[in-house]
Amino acid sequence: MSSSTERPRAPTGLAFVVPMLVLGVLVAAQWQTQSTRTPFAARYQVTLAEAALELKAEQEDLKAQLASLRAQLDEIQARTTGFGPLAADLEARLGRAKQAAGLTPVSGEGLVVTLDDGRVPASAPTRTIELAIVHSTDITDVLNAAWRAGAEAISVNGERITASSACVGAVIQINGTLLSPPFRFDIVGPSERLNAELSDPARLTDQKRRRDAVGLRLRFERSPDVRVPAYTGRGPLRLAALARAVAGRRLGCRPGGVSLRSVADDRGQLLRA
Repeated sequence: MSSSTERPRAPTGLAFVVPMLVLGVLVAAQWQTQSTRTPFAARYQVTLAEAALELKAEQEDLKAQLASLRAQLDEIQARTTGFGPLAADLEARLGRAKQAAGLTPVSGEGLVVTLDDGRVPASAPTRTIELAIVHSTDITDVLNAAWRAGAEAISVNGERITASSACVGAVIQINGTLLSPPFRFDIVGPSERLNAELSDPARLTDQKRRRDAVGLRLRFERSPDVRVPAYTGRGPLRLAALARAVAGRRLGCRPGGVSLRSVADDRGQLLRA
C-alpha cells in the first residue's frame, strides 16, 4: 500500500547539474568583467604618466623662457649704467637685491651634502621603510643647519633655495618642481665651518640616527668650487619686499654683496611652513 503512494524521485544528477551551470555562468561573467576592466585601468595609468611627463616638459620650457627674459632684462639694465652716477647707484643696489633674492648664480668654496633613501627590502616592516625614506622635514633640517653654519647660497638638485622656497609633500617638491632622491645640496660658504657644523653629532641627530639604524644615506664633502644656479621660478611679492629692503639699506651690506645671514631665519620659517 505504501509503495503504491510513494512519489517518484527526481534524478539525482539534475540536482548537481543546475548549480554547476549557475556557477559556470557567474564565473564567466566575472572573468569577462575583469578582462574588460584591466585595459581601462592600465590605460588610465598610462594617461596619467604621459600627462605628468608633458607637464614637466612644459615647466622646463617655461623656466627656459623666464631665464631668457631675465637675461634680456639684465642686458637692458646694463645699458643704463652710462646715464650718470644716480643710475649707476641704482644699478648697484638692484644687483645686491637680486643677489639677496637668489636671482644671480653664485660660486665659491663650500660643502656638498648628499641625502638618499636607505636600501631596505620590500618585506621590511612598514616602520623601517618609513625611517629609511627621505622626507621633506629631512630636507628642511639640512637647509636650516646650513644657514646657521653661514651658508651664502644653496641649491637642491639644481633648484635654488630662496626666501620664497618651500619644501612640501610626501613627494618632495621645491619651487614647484618635483624632485626625487638622491638629493644633492650644493652649499656655497665657509667649507670648514659648514663641514664642522653639519658633521657635529649634535646636529642633524635624527638623520644620523636613522643612517646608523636603517641605512639612510647622508654624506658630506668639502669642495673648493661649488656652483649654485640662479632662481628660475616665479617672483612673489616677498622678493619685491626684500629688494626694497636692500635698496633702503636695511640689510647689512658688505663689499661684494649682501650678507644672507640676516634673512636665514626667515628662510627657515618659510621652509618649515
